[in-house]
Amino acid sequence: MDKDKYLSSVLEYVNLISLYLKKIKDKSVVVDETKFKLFLKLSDCHSLKTVYLKSLGMVSIDFDKDLLSDLENCYILNVAKVLSFDKERADLYHFLNQNNVDFLPLKGILLKDYYPEPYVREFADNDILFNGSKNKLVRDFFIKKNYEIREFNKSNHDAYIKKPFYNFEMHRSLFNCSDRNKEFNAYFKDYLIKSPVKENHEHESSKEDFYIYFTAHAYNHFRDAGCGIRTLVDYYVYLKKEQLDFNYINKELKKLDLLDFSNKISSLSIKLFDEEPLNKEEEKMLLYIASSGTYGTIEHSVAKGIKEKGRFRYFMQRVFPPYRFYKTAYPWAYYCPILIPIAWLARFFRIIFKNPKKAKKELDYIGKSKE
Repeated sequence: MDKDKYLSSVLEYVNLISLYLKKIKDKSVVVDETKFKLFLKLSDCHSLKTVYLKSLGMVSIDFDKDLLSDLENCYILNVAKVLSFDKERADLYHFLNQNNVDFLPLKGILLKDYYPEPYVREFADNDILFNGSKNKLVRDFFIKKNYEIREFNKSNHDAYIKKPFYNFEMHRSLFNCSDRNKEFNAYFKDYLIKSPVKENHEHESSKEDFYIYFTAHAYNHFRDAGCGIRTLVDYYVYLKKEQLDFNYINKELKKLDLLDFSNKISSLSIKLFDEEPLNKEEEKMLLYIASSGTYGTIEHSVAKGIKEKGRFRYFMQRVFPPYRFYKTAYPWAYYCPILIPIAWLARFFRIIFKNPKKAKKELDYIGKSKE
């Protein structure tokens, strides 16, 4: 599909979603089988299948209703996930309060309540910022509840998973310790402490501070590998429901060099879902976002890396990562640099046996990407 035709399809898809977000029925809009399948692919890539199902209820459909079964099952599963996550979080919050552990819910946990229904926003995990000095205590809580420890004390968060779909990321800090995030980590260092107490040991950031954090998080994805249409929906529903102090927000965003990004992505989201015409720069941004999927793509990540470093330097950094990489990935090598060659081997075998397809795809993109 050529660029103009793809952009037209994306705009038509977004307009469909906007009807649901604004609770407007328009039976003059007809979705036939061809459009249904195209929009379904977009919804799958951008974690918007449940929103898509609800949006179809606002228009006329010209296809076999049996095609909706996958979306209906997805919605039922998402309702079950939201209710189950709510119960698991309640147990976790009780434990944290009982053990004097300060914490702050993040991202999807809060954003789901801005959607027309709390069951329609899809999210894979629960992100919670907490007092990281008590991470062993929190680890014991998850072990007792039969969670598997996927990651502990290696990056900026500890990860716990349990079948069929439970996933908690307990953040000691909001961003990892890469050089790119130095300014973010410095700015958000005391984010938990500065957020007012909501109840017991649960904290709640101001609406403005949440917007600043969410923008930094969105930019992190956008810069590295891309962010998806769901991010634009998140911006839209949040901006439409909250009266924000943008004098304060813009002053703070300037400190993070994010004011331009914030202006562009917030304006794009409002214009898109309010069906206002886009300028050429906004169309280009939308195409990048629409081709990124929910969390970005390897192709975008490689293209960014090669643009910044050049093909050879990018390739060498991927094979032999910089010293700071080992602090979270292989701390034993970071604190004993003589062991770094062993870490190279460990990383090589981990990639070969865990993600061979992903590694091959990245190599293919490195070979194809233009400098």
